Amino acid sequence: MQTFPKRSNYACAACGTVQDVLATVKASGKTGPMAAYAVQGYAPKRDEARKPYNGRFFAPFDEKLARQYDAASAEWEARKDADLRDYWPRSAVPYGFMTGIANGDIREGHGFTHWWTMFNPRQLLVHAQLLKAIVEVGNYDWTVREYVLGAFQQYLRNQCLFSFWNPQRDTPEPMFSNNNYHPKSTVVENCVFPALGRGNWASSVEGILEGRDWAIDPWEAVSAEALRRKDNALAGEISGKSEKVFPGDPVGDVTVFQGSSTDLARIEAGSLDLVITDPPFGGLLHYSELADFFYVWLRLALKGKYPEYFSADYTPKSLEAVANKAREPEDPDGFYQRLLTQCWREAHRILKPGGILAFTFHHSEDEPWVAVLESLFDAGFYLEATYPIRSDETKGEGEFGSKTIEYDIIHVCRKRTEEPKPVSWGRMRREVMADVRQLQAMLENHAKEGLPAADLQVIRRGKALEYFSRHYGKVYVDEGRTISVKDALVGINQLIEDGSTKGEEAPPPHCEPMTRLFLRTFGRKGELPRDQVQKFLRGTTATPDDFVERGWVYEKSKVYYRTPPLTVAQGWVGKHRRRLTSDLDQALVLIGACFDGSGINASDTLKNENFKPHVALKPLLEWLYRNGPDQATRNAASRAVSIYNAWAASQAVKPTQGSLFEEYEL
Repeated sequence: MQTFPKRSNYACAACGTVQDVLATVKASGKTGPMAAYAVQGYAPKRDEARKPYNGRFFAPFDEKLARQYDAASAEWEARKDADLRDYWPRSAVPYGFMTGIANGDIREGHGFTHWWTMFNPRQLLVHAQLLKAIVEVGNYDWTVREYVLGAFQQYLRNQCLFSFWNPQRDTPEPMFSNNNYHPKSTVVENCVFPALGRGNWASSVEGILEGRDWAIDPWEAVSAEALRRKDNALAGEISGKSEKVFPGDPVGDVTVFQGSSTDLARIEAGSLDLVITDPPFGGLLHYSELADFFYVWLRLALKGKYPEYFSADYTPKSLEAVANKAREPEDPDGFYQRLLTQCWREAHRILKPGGILAFTFHHSEDEPWVAVLESLFDAGFYLEATYPIRSDETKGEGEFGSKTIEYDIIHVCRKRTEEPKPVSWGRMRREVMADVRQLQAMLENHAKEGLPAADLQVIRRGKALEYFSRHYGKVYVDEGRTISVKDALVGINQLIEDGSTKGEEAPPPHCEPMTRLFLRTFGRKGELPRDQVQKFLRGTTATPDDFVERGWVYEKSKVYYRTPPLTVAQGWVGKHRRRLTSDLDQALVLIGACFDGSGINASDTLKNENFKPHVALKPLLEWLYRNGPDQATRNAASRAVSIYNAWAASQAVKPTQGSLFEEYEL
């Protein structure tokens, strides 16, 4: 017989009432109660005897261990407002995207109302004593104390109520293994100074010492693969995938400033050769809100030394270039793009005429690309080159929700010094494809099993954007009509998919990007379930609403139906033909007029002096003749092709100025 309540619920010991855990926690205004149930240890003799689990073992959390914890709690209560009063944060957790929206409201929903509530009493006792010792013990130089503070902030994320046990890896994991404030159900706590284990003080210090050693004698990793191409015999002496090379150039003096990149007034205009940055992308990471976890502790030691930077209770946020729905609820994306553009403009101002701006980008979604690219190009930059490099981190659907993109893209930008040259979208598309194929072949030559789809997508996008940026504002889908960054990204996605779709005829290559996306989504189908359309469009800038607003589909009972061409044609009756500019709209109007009994003369549209046929109109009519969603549409498209050909043949050849679209002319 089942004697336990359902998931996330508990039964009251007094009356047996089953209640939701979070509802009770919220009503209490405190964090949920926690209780230890096991400890993990290591026995060298068991290891020597080759017992299972390599000498490690689990044991119950017994009365002796409970008394130790209670003693630490009592000591904390006695000292927190005495000798340790200046060494633990008392400020409240502020409302923000990460604390109030992304994971629910961790303050009201989980009781994490103040930063100290993210630690148990024993952890607070340890952290406060460590911080006090770092500041007060001995006669050490202040720079040495700051080094130790670097280890302290690493220790904080390993010893808190957001540190958790990872059963897949059988090890503790620190806070921000995934960058959020998501409460954990398998909280784990480590010893402070053991010789073994992960997340203790010794392991937190290791990275600081290694960083100092590197600054004195830097090294770079040279891959065995790269070495093999230059010296195969030398590469044979390397056992691993790479080897450390010491160039002998120690890190010199540097100056660090804290401030907003929207205002670099302290740097003279045209004075720098190189700007390198890894900026935030959209709402992917809210750095200042995550940094508060460390800042509220570090400021206790640093506010007296650097009052201009550490006097405030929290990190500065007003000029953070992120799309934050908590701080800018009306238009977070617009706010982000405005600040990012100003950052790029300041970089443009301080760079020399031949200077370089370099940044990395690895976001797998389209929306952040639109904002980043528009702001970059509007600030006066173009992409000189893009370099795919193998990433050391995971950036896709990986461990703890991280992203598994194997390649990052390094973007190298220069200041635009002349007006961009006009080019047709179709011509640019073919040039991009030729370059992408060459690049892909080179990369696949060094990947035994081929590149993952996500990596190919990132690399192809980077190469396509090189071309687009050089002609930004002058890439035409038709005479007098330029393509936006959003539509260009949709078109670039089509480049990616053209090589992967088999057994289907791709839409004409010089169609407008949104048209190609629509035709690739529906193919020869007249209807698609809503979830299938949403799945197909995921990862692009487009949504089903883009198709609905254009009048190409309508939704009924969670299904999207293609608008019949006859309905489209009837909707254009009496409207000015100068506004009929979209390639697909033109094709649907002509096909709709060719349905039996339509009462609409297709030739009237073609002969209208205000009508200018799109360069993709004829190929679209021919494609729909072969790939229309039903026989009636295909028959009407066949008639439309004949009428168009007859009209085109009747047009007298007129002397015209050279056109970007001559290759597509009648």
